[in-house]
Amino acid sequence: MNGQNLQETREATGNSEAGLELLLRLLHDEVGLNFKQYKPNYLKRRIGVRMRATGCSDYLQYRAYVKQNSEEGRRLINDLTINVTEFFRDQDVFDAIRRKVVPQLVEYKREGRIYSLRAWSAGCATGEEPYSLSILFNEALSKDKDPGPWALRITATDLDDKALEKAKEGRYETVKVMPGMILEDYFIREGEGYAVREAVKRPVRYLLMDIMQKPPLRHLDLILCRNVLIYFEREKQHRILDIFRRCLRPGGFLVLGKSEAIIGANESELVPYSRRERVYRKEGESFKGKDSGDDRK
Repeated sequence: MNGQNLQETREATGNSEAGLELLLRLLHDEVGLNFKQYKPNYLKRRIGVRMRATGCSDYLQYRAYVKQNSEEGRRLINDLTINVTEFFRDQDVFDAIRRKVVPQLVEYKREGRIYSLRAWSAGCATGEEPYSLSILFNEALSKDKDPGPWALRITATDLDDKALEKAKEGRYETVKVMPGMILEDYFIREGEGYAVREAVKRPVRYLLMDIMQKPPLRHLDLILCRNVLIYFEREKQHRILDIFRRCLRPGGFLVLGKSEAIIGANESELVPYSRRERVYRKEGESFKGKDSGDDRK
């Protein structure tokens, strides 16, 4: 520990906020994740669970414990980046994507003879969401009368490298599909579980990435970021939404969680497409004159 850090640690003694700051800085220095953007009450609640589990009485003691025990650092990161997901989670949302969004995108690209589709699943956890999206696109393209040389790319990002490892494997104990789908079309039975078929797996690439970082993604057709914004304060939510707006091409779609909404200056460009399912569309020329799809609910 250098002189500056030693002085900061001394000053943090007995100061819970300063101690928390040093703990978060350690996580940033060790694994490059910036949790300072998260809501303070959420951080304190989740960190408090791990502190009680390890018998630590304050942030500084817990910080020292994390520094000496890399596995505890991993447990803490896993607790802070809660991974709760399943295939086609919130079926009505994916039904809206299947019936309204994907056909619009395929039609627009086909009319322009631009045979590429690009999507981003932000906060993808163990991969069920990006694979669900890949299935919907594969389903639509397999029925397209003008298949063309389609190129589908889905970028899936998360903070949890363990979750990403599982996602890349593409093996799951349980699988749920949308009505009308045949399980065997997209999965292979392996023992007591299922493996994602190569056609579904191939378009998806996984990246370890902080959502607050400037992503190397542009001109996207679709972004899914569901139940992630709720962990951030309003100012940070606005910044994330601004990132999404810049990454989308005109006419591109953004899907949020059911308890999330567009806020701030982004409201003028990201307009409701299907309000009930929290589907938004970036204003632009791409879909002018087409059915907006907004059910006004």
